[in-house]
Amino acid sequence: MRNSMKYTLVLAALALAFAPLSHAQTNSNVANVNLNAVLSETLTVAAAPGTVNFTLAPSGPVTGSSPVSITTQWALASTRTNVSLYAYFTTTTALTNGVGNNIPNTSVSGNPNGAGMTAFNGSDPFNAVKTGLQIFSVPITAANVNATHSDSLVLQIDTTGLGLPAGTYTGVLNIEAQAI
Repeated sequence: MRNSMKYTLVLAALALAFAPLSHAQTNSNVANVNLNAVLSETLTVAAAPGTVNFTLAPSGPVTGSSPVSITTQWALASTRTNVSLYAYFTTTTALTNGVGNNIPNTSVSGNPNGAGMTAFNGSDPFNAVKTGLQIFSVPITAANVNATHSDSLVLQIDTTGLGLPAGTYTGVLNIEAQAI
């Protein structure tokens, strides 16, 4: 029996030697990843249609074929205080037929958002010539530092007193926003 007990003890020792050991949980080191995200300032203007047509009268006002729909979008720094939108001509000649007959900026009017017709003879920050019309001005707050503004601009040309000959007159109206 002694051998049998010895044999049992040897078998038990061997079983313990080859049994899987239980281990406590082990955690690795912590690897950190720094995150850096930049939202750059943006200020964009889109206007449609790209062309407004007029059938001019020999003398008198006529309205353009369709209003101009303007969308201004911005994402600004919190230090900005105001966004303004202007429509303007770069010179005092709004339209020309290319042979010396011109329609001055003062004969072109705009009606922004139904506010009434106003001639393009105001100041704008983009040139020294008074050929502008302010469409809107909005104070910037924490609530609208990232926003969209939609406007409608009806255009009119008044040929009264111009004595224009028949012809095709073309020009470019600039629409631009400024954030200060």
